[in-house]
Amino acid sequence: MGYEKEFEQFWEKGYLIVPNLFDQEEMHILKNIIVNHDGMKQRTEGLVQKMSQGKRPSFETIFVWNDTAGNDVFAKATRRASIFDRLGFFFNDSIYVYHNKIALKYPGMVGFRYHQDYAYWYGMGNLYPDMATVLIAVDPMTRENGCLKILEGSHKMGRIDHVFHDGVSDSGVCQDRLAVIETRLPEVFVELKRGDVVMFHCNTLHGSNDNHSAHSRIALIGCYNTKANNPYKSAGGHPFYHPQERVLEKITEQDSRSLPDFDLQFS
Repeated sequence: MGYEKEFEQFWEKGYLIVPNLFDQEEMHILKNIIVNHDGMKQRTEGLVQKMSQGKRPSFETIFVWNDTAGNDVFAKATRRASIFDRLGFFFNDSIYVYHNKIALKYPGMVGFRYHQDYAYWYGMGNLYPDMATVLIAVDPMTRENGCLKILEGSHKMGRIDHVFHDGVSDSGVCQDRLAVIETRLPEVFVELKRGDVVMFHCNTLHGSNDNHSAHSRIALIGCYNTKANNPYKSAGGHPFYHPQERVLEKITEQDSRSLPDFDLQFS
């Protein structure tokens, strides 16, 4: 399949929406795993406690792990062939999953300030912004429950300085520059149906509002690097380039028993 038109949008706007990349049953299976996982439930309880103290632990709403090359249920999603093939075409290179994460955005959870992923990945040893993120909508994503929002075309500005308000947890683009950017670029609220995905460049400014609805907005997020951008260090336990198998099979109920090693660290 040719991806020429999608290529043009990805590089012109900084993002691409692919509807119905996963089916409803696959998302149902992922949702059940996530809401019943002890570690993710404990993280959510800790977030509620911090928010009750007036904190905004945005990045702590993300449950991150580095075991991305196996055959677990989450890898079957983020290594879906239709994702790998698109990103490989967009970057004209072999790609691999740099890390996976779950956005635990339950009702009442805080959103994210506008930020670039590369602002953080640059410090992790990645010399070039040849990286991307793919957000898979496990739940429907609406403006009410804090869907992703993007400043269209912002990836063309390059890496922008970030300000850290509470360590990494509450950080984002410096506000004076952001205020000007917002007057020059359209803000897009990326509302998705369950099973849709959005792919965006690592320098695309993105964020989300708080979840003021009664519905969760859970997402599985895959982050991708390219072979030519193999990092010079493995900061934060993220892997160096290594070939990863494209996955053609759909997620099934049997995969519910296959989970990644959430504690895996690379040296």
